[in-house]
Amino acid sequence: MMAETKERKIVRTEHPHIVRIEGVRGGDEVVEGSRITVWIIANYWLMGMSPEEIASELNLPLSHVFDALSYYLDHKAEIDQQIEEAKNFTKRYYVDERGIVHFDKKPQEGR
Repeated sequence: MMAETKERKIVRTEHPHIVRIEGVRGGDEVVEGSRITVWIIANYWLMGMSPEEIASELNLPLSHVFDALSYYLDHKAEIDQQIEEAKNFTKRYYVDERGIVHFDKKPQEGR
């Protein structure tokens, strides 16, 4: 019996390497082909890391890091809010009973 796989909806942005994927990182913008969010890259940059250091740290092509930083600068208020939510660990994220952090909404009880 083959397991059924659900196709996730991918929403392209105006930036070639940045997408939103249904059910991945709470719908936050990610680098295509990864689960690395724009806000993570932006936060590293705001902490003083160079794009080259970020690319090395996250094992991403430098062009993808620059595209993520460009996306951040084009959507600064929204991405700054995502950084603050992550720092404050808001309801968008939850820790399950095993201590694993999830970046999507908490599942409904009884499911």
